Amino acid sequence: MFKPKREFITTSETILFVSSFFMWIYVTHTIVFIDSFDSLFFTNSWWLMLPITTFLLFLRSFVGRRVDLTFNWEDDEEEETKSNRKQG
Repeated sequence: MFKPKREFITTSETILFVSSFFMWIYVTHTIVFIDSFDSLFFTNSWWLMLPITTFLLFLRSFVGRRVDLTFNWEDDEEEETKSNRKQG
């Protein structure tokens, strides 16, 4: 039968990846300047959580889709029906 072509990266994953990249650039150049470990805990540095969270959402979607697509339920069902036909 017709098997759909697997995309390397979907549109939503692309949007998450590109937006996290541009957010990272914007936040680091305009809002946050980290010169020591102590400055990570200032209120301004909390803006770094936005691009980090967006990138983690991208990774979860990208990796999770790979794991789900590599495990094919249809193949297991076909093998079971073939083995049932041979036995019966």
